[in-house]
Amino acid sequence: MKRLLMFSVLMCLFAPLVFGAFIDFDKVTTYVDGSAIAPAKIPTIQYRGYYGVSPTGPWTPAGVVTDNLTITAPDPAVGGTMWYTVDATLDGQTSNKGVAASKGIPFPNPAGPRVRGVR
Repeated sequence: MKRLLMFSVLMCLFAPLVFGAFIDFDKVTTYVDGSAIAPAKIPTIQYRGYYGVSPTGPWTPAGVVTDNLTITAPDPAVGGTMWYTVDATLDGQTSNKGVAASKGIPFPNPAGPRVRGVR
């Protein structure tokens, strides 16, 4: 029981560090030629998120959704930048990946020293 409780506490503390980025995107409503996708087919589109260390990949799959406009992915390391993108699959055909967006986490700045006085 103690191990389960400790595991639960650790998961609550570290889970936000592992999957802290959220890839938000818009639903696909048209084909490449500009024609509209039938409204009944739009809910069947499957979106897959990807993340990587460069805007051109290589990409690691982050998750798949059909009814949500957000996919979770890992945050970059402190001082690093991670790139994120999404593609869509409809009727077995997969789109090109969307334009990649980045998230960076800067190195934390140290607090300034406290001045105790001047002589």
